[in-house]
Amino acid sequence: MSAGARVAIFALAAALTAFAQGPAPTVVFVCEHGSAKSVIAAAHFNRLAEERGLPYRAVSRGIQPDEAIPEVVKSGLRADGLDVSTWKPKQVSDDDLRGAKKVVTLACELPKPKAATSEKLIEWKDVPSVGDWYAAARAAIVQQVEKLLQALGEKTPNEKKP
Repeated sequence: MSAGARVAIFALAAALTAFAQGPAPTVVFVCEHGSAKSVIAAAHFNRLAEERGLPYRAVSRGIQPDEAIPEVVKSGLRADGLDVSTWKPKQVSDDDLRGAKKVVTLACELPKPKAATSEKLIEWKDVPSVGDWYAAARAAIVQQVEKLLQALGEKTPNEKKP
């Protein structure tokens, strides 16, 4: 069997295993406009979770979503090998919060009717503005994403707590 065929079989087996286990637990990143900080966080989270073999996936949401993701964010992520060209800012919903494993706010507060339970909520208050300096915001966000993934990796969703 060729190496290419083995890779294809392995990929198919991984996809079938993931399908059998059901949807991946979701982390919801929320920023004011759903178009910069939360997009950077979700894109890097998904890349790093996949690289580490963790079953989590992230989405980006906003309190008052913009119409589109700014070019500075798209190009910055593109430089990191991440494509968000098909992503659109979306308003955070009660369903997003109910279904999330974790909800991370980035320098914003959830509206009172949409408040997440305290065991799900993580607040990142000191994230620099993306508009002021993309590189600093990206570095701060990726550092926080790394810490979150490390914490999530300590307990996979199917493990029981002691």
